[in-house]
Amino acid sequence: MCQKDISWDEPLPNELKPRWDSWVNDLANLEKIQIPKSLTPTDFGRIQRAELHHFSDASSQGYGQCSYIRFIGKDQIYCALIISKARVAPTKIVMMPRLELTAATVSATIHGMFKEELELRIDGEYFWTDSHIVLGYIKNDARRFHVFVANRVQRIHEATDPKQWHYIDTSENPADHASRGLSVMELMKSNWFTEPKFLWEREIATRQETVELLVGDPEVKSIRVFKTDSTGRINILERFKAFSKWITAVKAIARIQRLAGRSKSIDPLSVEERRKATPTLIRLIQQNAFTNELSLLSQRPGSLPCTQNLYQLNPIVQDGILKVGEKLRRSPGPMDFRHRMILPKGSIVTRLILVHYHEKVKHQGRGQTLNELRANGYWIIGGSRVVAQYIRQCVLCRRTRRLTEEQQMAELPADRVTPSPPFTYCSTDSLGPFYSKQGRKEHKRYSLLTCLCSRAVHVEMLDDMTTDASINALRCFTTIRGTVRHIRSDRVSNFVGAKNELGK
Repeated sequence: MCQKDISWDEPLPNELKPRWDSWVNDLANLEKIQIPKSLTPTDFGRIQRAELHHFSDASSQGYGQCSYIRFIGKDQIYCALIISKARVAPTKIVMMPRLELTAATVSATIHGMFKEELELRIDGEYFWTDSHIVLGYIKNDARRFHVFVANRVQRIHEATDPKQWHYIDTSENPADHASRGLSVMELMKSNWFTEPKFLWEREIATRQETVELLVGDPEVKSIRVFKTDSTGRINILERFKAFSKWITAVKAIARIQRLAGRSKSIDPLSVEERRKATPTLIRLIQQNAFTNELSLLSQRPGSLPCTQNLYQLNPIVQDGILKVGEKLRRSPGPMDFRHRMILPKGSIVTRLILVHYHEKVKHQGRGQTLNELRANGYWIIGGSRVVAQYIRQCVLCRRTRRLTEEQQMAELPADRVTPSPPFTYCSTDSLGPFYSKQGRKEHKRYSLLTCLCSRAVHVEMLDDMTTDASINALRCFTTIRGTVRHIRSDRVSNFVGAKNELGK
């Protein structure tokens, strides 16, 4: 009734008194309302058809629904109100379509209750609302909604069929009284108990309208379309930036080859599968780096123009792989040793191979790493420089091969280099323990005072490592050596305590 809470002990504000008096006076008219107990009159006869009609509506003040049962006999029709519900709208601002949808959800809930409790055979059931937007939500299955609307639409779909929902004009909708509220006299004059006029007709005309959601409805989730461009060429070599080890990259290629062969096995990769994956990876980087050379050798095998960079290697092509055709051609050694696979110096895969064999030789120098690469059938263009450049960047190699660092001498403080009488500036530290005897018992004794400038030494004995012993030793020292301008010490507890005591 009002935004501010009112206590029963406080007098009503002046602006609410007329409404309060009107409500109190209207309570006397409740005796005039008569509601029949029976759903059907005694002289109705045999029921040929029974229908349920559910109406829902909402306003800024509240929302509600009402349900009527409609009996069709041979010569007459009778309608009666079964149940109704009215609820106050939430104080939080809610958009009107959401309130209308909430009222429709209440009608769907009432339908579920009737199915369990009503002991009558219902031949037809209808749901009415005066909101085109709610009908659009219920009858639309091609769009996705936000959580509030999606949950309530799902509940309605689980309880009812979207074909059962129909549109009714606001002037004929009796649920409009539940959402806006009526006085007792207005309720007696309304169609709340007498039911809408069209329910008393022999045939009910339902509107089967095609309801479309409005463009830009805030409850509809925006549709995102992902387009795949199949015309562009994917550089698969860029994917190998995610790998840090050569063995892992080979296993990835072997897995892809297994899937390409329609194999769904999840067994570990065999040695043969990994061996076949290596040439595939080498072909990829050579096709990307030596496109021109491969094209020329495919046209004229065994000959490469002298203007090409690989001319001195006399390259050949075997199984689609570019290899070195060097002086070991007649050697009885393995084919991979006689004809090594050529690798570009700036490739990602080349770096993975280099790292693998450099770690295999336990971070040896440039010569050992280069020999290991060539012994395993790889020839890197400008290999000596490439290996040396990597070794300079290798963290472990830099750590083990770097020069021994020398500590830079710090500047001495002024009291160490300023000429002054002995013990004008001095330092103190606990030296010991020294063991001394008093009677038959041994005691530990400590101390040392050193001049910072002349390096003279004064030993003053401390009975123990306490603040009082430190202060007593300092007094004995100053009595013998004179006043001290500055004393340096570490942060031992007895020295800190002596400083604090002297400061007080």
